[in-house]
Amino acid sequence: MNGSRNRGFTLVELLVVIAIIGILIGMLLPAVQQVREAARRTACSNNLKQIGIAVHDYESSLQLFPDGGKNWWSGRNTQGGVPRMAPDQNWGWLYQILPYLEQNNLYEEPSNLIVRRTPVPAYFCASRRPPTVLGGSRAVNDYAGNAGLRLNGGGLGDWGDGKNGGVIVRGGAAPKVNFGSITDGSSNTILAGEKAVNPDNYNRFNCSDNEGYTSGWDWDTVRWGDYLPCSDREAQNCEGRFGSAHSGGVNMVFVDGSVHFIRRNVDLDVYKNAIQSDDGNASNIFD
Repeated sequence: MNGSRNRGFTLVELLVVIAIIGILIGMLLPAVQQVREAARRTACSNNLKQIGIAVHDYESSLQLFPDGGKNWWSGRNTQGGVPRMAPDQNWGWLYQILPYLEQNNLYEEPSNLIVRRTPVPAYFCASRRPPTVLGGSRAVNDYAGNAGLRLNGGGLGDWGDGKNGGVIVRGGAAPKVNFGSITDGSSNTILAGEKAVNPDNYNRFNCSDNEGYTSGWDWDTVRWGDYLPCSDREAQNCEGRFGSAHSGGVNMVFVDGSVHFIRRNVDLDVYKNAIQSDDGNASNIFD
């Protein structure tokens, strides 16, 4: 009886198979990355949707929008151990809306240090970074409020006077804002969006991302629309623009609560019209 042995792969055949597998993985990897980024961008959009709903609930309760607080160096205002609301709260809008994001315990936490170093997951875009605390002391944020245009300092330096059409205004320096004062229409006016942060600064202090989400009026928590949004790679230190880690554009929530992906090549004048809430130019940024 003639015996036979199964023939195994030769070294050349194994190398060919490995090479084919490598090529297939190389072809599939970009597609997998695109799917992951699409999921992260959707999650980022959902965070802004939550923020928009929280601002709506805040306005419904108090008949005004949260404001940007007083100054980045200002302490939290409390009365009888209870935090005060706008326009009598020095800390900014991202702190003020915490009760409407199911974060009431954090909002009422007596220790300023604990509040400042406790990250809020809804304030971070997964395309950029996970919930992040810088230096163990400042929980930062990836979203900023629309502070209008920074046309003049009004004696307040590079932070602007908060009077140039923004929805999130400087506490004590600008008139209160509610739905009635958004005369260009809530669907035409930006409420908040992703803020530009250079990738080199995702995990370290820089002057536009160092005070954290509790900060009063500062570019940590508000941004301006004098210039188009940029990619994170283009962002500078002390950046005052909106921007993102996404390819091609930035997620923004409008006053009506809708979230849209705004392309970075949008016409600048149309973009400024969407930034200003009451300039009489209600051109549609989606045209």
